[in-house]
Amino acid sequence: MLRAQHTPNIAGVLLTGDFDDFYSLYDALHSILGHIEELEVPEGAAVRVLGFCYDVRHAFMGNRGAGFKNHGLEEEQMRFLSLVGPKQNLFLSFETLWPEMLFVVFSLEEYIRYYVQRMKATIWDPNVALVRNLQATIYKLVEETVTKNQFASFKKWIDPYFISPIVFPQYIDYLNGEWVKLTRDEREKKLTIFAKRTCQVTADYERQQKKLLEAAIEYECDPGELRFPTDFYDDIEW
Repeated sequence: MLRAQHTPNIAGVLLTGDFDDFYSLYDALHSILGHIEELEVPEGAAVRVLGFCYDVRHAFMGNRGAGFKNHGLEEEQMRFLSLVGPKQNLFLSFETLWPEMLFVVFSLEEYIRYYVQRMKATIWDPNVALVRNLQATIYKLVEETVTKNQFASFKKWIDPYFISPIVFPQYIDYLNGEWVKLTRDEREKKLTIFAKRTCQVTADYERQQKKLLEAAIEYECDPGELRFPTDFYDDIEW
């Protein structure tokens, strides 16, 4: 079963599951994103979601994190079932910074909507169900972290009609950089503020967008070629 929990310093989300959990999620994501080029969404946004798929793939390949946890059966139950084996199961895992994770789960709304239309899929479609399960694990973790009023706001943003496309997805790098500068306590208090910034065109987004456009004019290049500083990715205290 796919699970989500905070990393020790609330820098990001630790997703855990077994091989089948991650393999099934990876397969479902690629089915949902199968005709992504037909959607009128910023290319960079699609690349970020595909980057998450890359991490899922490497998780089930054993190239990220791993550990053991008790499977829950006592010795008496094992004897009743005539089983002899370890008391723990292997689980796989990987971390994703909170702003990145939120951007991915919000962005998936548009891709799911298009997949349902294109495939005439029902709510029982297994690919939709598996991707919804990912969103639900994040939803549950947010609910367990923030206040009731903050969570009420968060729930409103889940509606696809309230989600505004982030035209310059480099902004997520900016948010990731700002997030890692915060203390653990600040992250817990500001989670919904950052959540809104990953799915809404806010004043902060417009300020950073203006800087990108001004820099593009100065350097005579496409705004999509510009990047915010990303050195922090090499030294994250999860």
